[in-house]
Amino acid sequence: MPASAWICPSCDRRVPRTVDVCRCGHDWTGSEEAVADPPRDTVVPGEARKPKGLSTAAAAGAVVLIGAVIAFVALGQPSRSVPSAQPATIQVSNSPGATPPAAADPGSRVPQWPTDPTLWKESPLPAPLALSPVSVPSASGRPWSLEDVISTSLPAVVLVETPDGRGTGFFVTPDTLITNAHVVEGNAYVTIKLSTGEAITGRVMQRSDDLDLAAIRTSDSPPGQATLPLASSREARIGGEVIAIGSPLGLQNTVTRGIVSALRQVGAVVLVQTDAAINPGNSGGPLLDRSGRVLAVATMRMAGRAESLGFGVGAEHVRAMLEGRSQQQSAQGQRPADLFAPGRAEGADGERETGEAVYERILVEAAKRADQLDASWTDFVTDCLSGRAPSTRGDRGWYAMWERFDDTKVSPACTRFFADFKMASKEFERRMIESADRARAAGVYPGVCRQLRQRHRLDSPSW
Repeated sequence: MPASAWICPSCDRRVPRTVDVCRCGHDWTGSEEAVADPPRDTVVPGEARKPKGLSTAAAAGAVVLIGAVIAFVALGQPSRSVPSAQPATIQVSNSPGATPPAAADPGSRVPQWPTDPTLWKESPLPAPLALSPVSVPSASGRPWSLEDVISTSLPAVVLVETPDGRGTGFFVTPDTLITNAHVVEGNAYVTIKLSTGEAITGRVMQRSDDLDLAAIRTSDSPPGQATLPLASSREARIGGEVIAIGSPLGLQNTVTRGIVSALRQVGAVVLVQTDAAINPGNSGGPLLDRSGRVLAVATMRMAGRAESLGFGVGAEHVRAMLEGRSQQQSAQGQRPADLFAPGRAEGADGERETGEAVYERILVEAAKRADQLDASWTDFVTDCLSGRAPSTRGDRGWYAMWERFDDTKVSPACTRFFADFKMASKEFERRMIESADRARAAGVYPGVCRQLRQRHRLDSPSW
């Protein structure tokens, strides 16, 4: 049989005659030992013996078939695995269709829990979010036209609503928004109104009172949600043009523009001063440069008679907060928010009028939540209290929850539901007491407060 390979004298490797250079680098000279192909049943060192009559493709097909059979058999067997842990969010087990406890009456019905997430328990906060490096929307790096900046940025700016008021926010990732801490103060959940008018729910993920910044996370953002890139206040130039987008007085998608008047330092916090119109409701909105990047987060305008004195917290502080980097407190405990206050008429009368308007706005939102609890309370009394409603001194029947309520009369099937309902009612009571205290601090007369509560069926001796 003619020789089909040669033996490399340097490494003893068997090399095909068609190859002139061994893998070790030795060049074939023609004087090396030549060898012929081994018989078909001979195992060449370094090569695995193949089964007779079984091609490579057939062998691969056999392996796939065996794997499919094993998987089919496994699927047919009852599962012995331990059930996975439940999500961190609180699930109310007494929803319609849920199996009641063993001690409960099989024929009893558990009322439906309200769908408003602000009435639910708080779940643990997720880990801090890491952002990608700063990017420039303009491919050429040159400024866009004013119309392009606005039309591109508007879909990323939202209206943030809480029971205490409204503000602005903007998306930095498809599921994370930035706003001011004072906009979400005292709230774990907020309502986010997109530029399209669609309303979704968000949860306050992080908050820094020293910076007056807060991060909100939502899982309901639409596919392809627009975002705004973060720049830095260090890139702002005195006299450079800035654009403010927000929802002053609830007017969503309002755009104003101005120039950078100065860069100010409050302790470790950098503030961008601008003459762009920043009014109550603009808080938390972006201050953009002509490339569509966020230079700062609008806080509020200076209180008093000052005009065209608006401020924003540098965007670099947003990045530091989201990435979990430590922040130094402002000098002598002074916060940026201490310099600002919502625009209002000066003097006691002006403060009283503003306080009255704010208090009524809070009551409007509180009444919506109370109406939700009313519907569940009716079912609760029927199905869990045998139709015997306890007495209360307030306008809503479920106010009895935080009064002298005998929980031994609650049906065993409703024990879990009762605990969640009582928790929600206590939280409602706390917020109502806090809002009444704020109204009194603003000089609103007690009689006026009472009339406003009665108008919305929210009066109670508790506040």
